[in-house]
Amino acid sequence: MQLKWIKVIALGIVVLIVSGLGIKEIKKSQVLGNSLYRFNMVMIGSSSGITFLSFDPAEKSILSLTFPNDLAIKSRTSGEYSISSLYKLGSYSGKGGMFARQKVQGFMRVPIPGYTVTNNKKVMSKNFFRLAMIKIILGKTDTSLSRFDAVTLLMRSGRYSWRNVEEKELVRAGVIADNTYHPERMQEYVGSRLFDWNIGSGSVTVAVINASGENGLGSDIADFLTNLGLDVVMVRSVNSDSVIEKSEWQVGNKEIALQLGYVFEHLFGFNQARLENVPEEYRATVLIRIGGDAKELF
Repeated sequence: MQLKWIKVIALGIVVLIVSGLGIKEIKKSQVLGNSLYRFNMVMIGSSSGITFLSFDPAEKSILSLTFPNDLAIKSRTSGEYSISSLYKLGSYSGKGGMFARQKVQGFMRVPIPGYTVTNNKKVMSKNFFRLAMIKIILGKTDTSLSRFDAVTLLMRSGRYSWRNVEEKELVRAGVIADNTYHPERMQEYVGSRLFDWNIGSGSVTVAVINASGENGLGSDIADFLTNLGLDVVMVRSVNSDSVIEKSEWQVGNKEIALQLGYVFEHLFGFNQARLENVPEEYRATVLIRIGGDAKELF
């Protein structure tokens, strides 16, 4: 069996070389250079539900959570829709996979950089995941992953243990009660099981200033950052005359700016950090000013 997957991986590498897209694929990669960090992605059924996958390099494990098709996702910009309709909703603007990824990310309050679209309606399994990665390597699917990412995750699937989160586990955790999802319990579940120890071990403190004019948006961002492993020490709102449209962030440490860049720049769409020490009044390493553009994240 191992020999079989080695051949598959070798095929993927050959495809990369022959295609002549190596440099482009490296630039597109979301996994390359981030091997110490937890990697999250969603597998999106174009006419069915969504499965969340989390790769933990510390525990060498993969957590798989498939959402019920009728689960309601609330969006600050798009209203409330069932999770199975997110892909279709985003497709109207040509961004089906990206839109679904972003809204699930906002719902779970964890970074989800990766997505791939599949038409298969079967229950998620390690073998089905491997097949999906092979399709990415062959360039036959809608995805945000590069071929290098697909090869890397395919290799990890051979070394990591796989665990499907069953509904009874979510019931025990209070995430599901009376056939209803409870978002506040989902946050507790996520925070205890998807914590990124590599980021959390750095004890990076963050102050969040809500300058968007949207009530509660600062707290949404704070939940996201806490689940990521950061220590949010302050959430504050500004007066209506100080509202900004474009979010910004600053930090005095260049290494921390590079470490968090993929979250704030790639996932949030913020500009690069302003390398400047945060004023002492905020008592934080990183200062984030949330603008109106952040409403699209939730």
